[in-house]
Amino acid sequence: MFAPQMPVQEVAATARPLGFPVELWEEMSDQHRAACINAQALLGAFGSDRTRPLRSMSKRAGLGMQEALDGLRVLDGMDLVQVQPGDNGPLITLLAVPEDHVRIIGPDGAVRWVFIARPLDAPEFDPHELN
Repeated sequence: MFAPQMPVQEVAATARPLGFPVELWEEMSDQHRAACINAQALLGAFGSDRTRPLRSMSKRAGLGMQEALDGLRVLDGMDLVQVQPGDNGPLITLLAVPEDHVRIIGPDGAVRWVFIARPLDAPEFDPHELN
């Protein structure tokens, strides 16, 4: 996992969090990169648990509460987690893990990125909806 105090430039030179490709990573602001590094640290804080309190996760990841909230915004924005109220603060449930970002070129010639995440629970389909 990524140490929260690791400078953004060092992360860009080695591995990037959440499977971001170099092209996308280099376009991000330093603030968004830091939030992504925090998000990756939060993913590591789940350990073998699927649901954990945010306070516990922030401590386990070595993040301050504001850093944890910044990382949580990234995870929630990528639909990787579900946030629910708990007795002692928010409970975070891991829904999926990031795998890749696939570069595609649309019919208009514009580059777009498709984010791929592996859900932890297989989706259920009605057999009549399948071809």
